[in-house]
Amino acid sequence: MKRFRVISLVLSFFFVLSACNKTLNISTYYGEYADSQRTSYKDVEGLRKMPEEIGWRCILSEADEVLFDIMDAPTIEENRVFMVSGSVISCVNLDTGKEVWKKSYPELFPPDSEFDYSPVVYGDKLIVVEGFPNQQYLATLDKNTGELLWKSERIGDMEVNDTSSHPLIINGRVYLAASSGVGYEKNRDAQAGIWVWDAETGKVLNKIFIEPVAEPIAGKYRSMFPVTTSLAQDGSNIYGVTKLTNDGTERTYIFCYDTLRKKFTWFEPVEEGFKSPGYRAGIAIDNDFIAVCMVGDQWGEPGPQFFIKVFDKTSHKPLWQNITKTNRKSNPVFTDSHLAIHNDKLYAMLMDKRLACFDTKTGEIIWSFEDEDWHSDWWNTWNNYQIMFREQDIAVTKDIVYFNVNKAIYAFDTETGSLLWRKVVEKEHSFINIMPVDNGLIVRYQDNQIGYDMPQKPPVAELWK
Repeated sequence: MKRFRVISLVLSFFFVLSACNKTLNISTYYGEYADSQRTSYKDVEGLRKMPEEIGWRCILSEADEVLFDIMDAPTIEENRVFMVSGSVISCVNLDTGKEVWKKSYPELFPPDSEFDYSPVVYGDKLIVVEGFPNQQYLATLDKNTGELLWKSERIGDMEVNDTSSHPLIINGRVYLAASSGVGYEKNRDAQAGIWVWDAETGKVLNKIFIEPVAEPIAGKYRSMFPVTTSLAQDGSNIYGVTKLTNDGTERTYIFCYDTLRKKFTWFEPVEEGFKSPGYRAGIAIDNDFIAVCMVGDQWGEPGPQFFIKVFDKTSHKPLWQNITKTNRKSNPVFTDSHLAIHNDKLYAMLMDKRLACFDTKTGEIIWSFEDEDWHSDWWNTWNNYQIMFREQDIAVTKDIVYFNVNKAIYAFDTETGSLLWRKVVEKEHSFINIMPVDNGLIVRYQDNQIGYDMPQKPPVAELWK
């Protein structure tokens, strides 16, 4: 009998281990030029010559307004591409551009709502955040049909607080910076910070509160956690940046949450000599480094600023920081806080209008690029934004870094910084986003008409080859 119990325990252990491995081995694909570490790197061959051919072109949805979420990159899983456009999700064949399925969900989500971010592919599921700007929900769809599998309770409301980070999937659980939709001042759930769901069932498993670790360092504060938080994953750890306000003073903090030990292992302020509180913030992780970037008040004093700070991933020791600014209010850089980090290099668009490649360990600039056209009146007129220089995407492949600003897309050699090509999206007004694929580039844009009350043209996706 004793021997039988031992054998049963051993078999049970192996069954549990097998189940864990099965969960851990479920394939996960993120958009936003990101693998699970959100480094903005795609392991594909880049286009070293000017793309001359459009492999396919598809209209994503009919639109009567400007869709700012066109800036969210598509999610690619093997030969399928998943894209959001307003309240519509499209699945197309990567090789042919033919539509596999397209769906909207008016009966499930509030009227005029939009998908916030690119979907996450998790096994046979799509995990999405829907409902922007009001009454937001986390939902899971069948990736082969688009049919709803489960939908969460309400997790955000722009009038109160908001979701802000893309969902992360770790060991079968979905992690998202979120808030309660009611009682922000009175209800502690409204400052929950990171909610956790079971990816299979949609059951809420945990709400991770920031207060216990934040108050000893920040003092009594009002949390702006979900609406100002960006999350990134490294193995079982979640790294994030968030903003808290104390006595009218806002500061940005970096933290690490260990999902296995279920505890915060790091929490400290980011800024040091940065005068603005951080209008937008981003975070990226590589093998040895954590990089944070923030954009200061782009329209206020003392002038727009862009801040980069890099930490050693193991010791959390700050390694270097870089601050650039411009006082040219008539033509500021409007950046979305994109940076890319890969192979000990960090790429970012600086406020003084340079695309720079840094040594991630030392902060030394290896190379930088500045198009002389960027300072010309011709450029401003050509791009139809007299007061704006809009940087949108940075994406790195095996040997090329892609970058787009306003209507122009650039490709550079990652080692030398030499410009390989520049190509223009010949449209009147465009929000553009890019996603590298093997020997190609998916380009999405919307040919906008200036004015929010103007009828708008539908967003389009093209494969450049």
